[in-house]
Amino acid sequence: MTATRPPLDLPRRIRCTDPARGSLECGHQLWHLKAARSWATHVSRTTPACADPLLVSLSELHTNALKHTASGLPGGRVRIEIERRRRLFLLRVTDGGPRPGAEATVPEVCPVPGECGADGLLVEGGYGLALVDAMALYWDFTREPDGGLMVRAAFDRSGRTRMAA
Repeated sequence: MTATRPPLDLPRRIRCTDPARGSLECGHQLWHLKAARSWATHVSRTTPACADPLLVSLSELHTNALKHTASGLPGGRVRIEIERRRRLFLLRVTDGGPRPGAEATVPEVCPVPGECGADGLLVEGGYGLALVDAMALYWDFTREPDGGLMVRAAFDRSGRTRMAA
């Protein structure tokens, strides 16, 4: 007989012993994206302009986790961590690993410069990691022992991005 875990109310904050750190666990529902942005606004403890690169990147990485991994399936989870350092915000987004039957993938920036649809407008989608790449001072990823993927990104606390540099 296997023990079942009672369902948790998500999203939920995870207690951290370090006051400069915040952690949130979200489920597979899309409305958790909005809740995560709101939570991150409070955890960053800065002005909206300074938090913007962090919030945009959080949204993109969270969306990618839901769209491309098991985190987007019923019962899936995404863990988000923000650490405030003297001059940096460190963001970590961890997904639930590959979907059942799918191979593990890794994030890669695939710019589609000037690709237009039939109506002459830019094609929607596929720009998420390009935004993170432009806004973060640095980003990378590591595979977790449980198969999940953690994407880490560092942001200037002043809100300055690599696009402006």
